[in-house]
Amino acid sequence: MQKIIITLFIICILFISPAYGAEGSSNSGDGAVPPGMESIKEGDVNVVVFKGGKMRKHVDVLMPETTDEYAARKFTDSDYRFEKIEKELAAQKNELSELKSAVKKLEEDGRKK
Repeated sequence: MQKIIITLFIICILFISPAYGAEGSSNSGDGAVPPGMESIKEGDVNVVVFKGGKMRKHVDVLMPETTDEYAARKFTDSDYRFEKIEKELAAQKNELSELKSAVKKLEEDGRKK
């Protein structure tokens, strides 16, 4: 009877020790991150979110952005960027027309001489 108890004890130790050791050796979940997603570390927890996604605090719980919030934020950012590009394009068009008129004036002055 005593041999059976010792044998069962050793078997239990052999089964429990690999599971206990694997708990501390996680590789931060980088291998399980799908394309278009990234892993963000919040405290002791790794959270998989959209690339560029943010965490928000609701009461005392940290939650990743929902798909709707992420899409709305990205569209708003894109709209802002398009407006900025359009303003820069308008300024460059004005500068180009000024340069064209300056070139024409120089060509005319060159012909008169």
